[in-house]
Amino acid sequence: MGNLGENLRAAREEREMTQEQVAERSGVQAGEISRIETGKRDPQVSTLLKIAKALKVPPGKLLE
Repeated sequence: MGNLGENLRAAREEREMTQEQVAERSGVQAGEISRIETGKRDPQVSTLLKIAKALKVPPGKLLE
């Protein structure tokens, strides 16, 4: 998935949000967000869309 984890973390930090805040807004568990950020897990498309919406970024930006 390329730099998904790094891009996710960067987008989250740019918005000064914690993993817990993203989890709350997206409905994705904070542990899952952590695993995605560290590259331990590749998310399903539906999960990626939820996270992108919570961060207010296009999903493609996370996949660059």
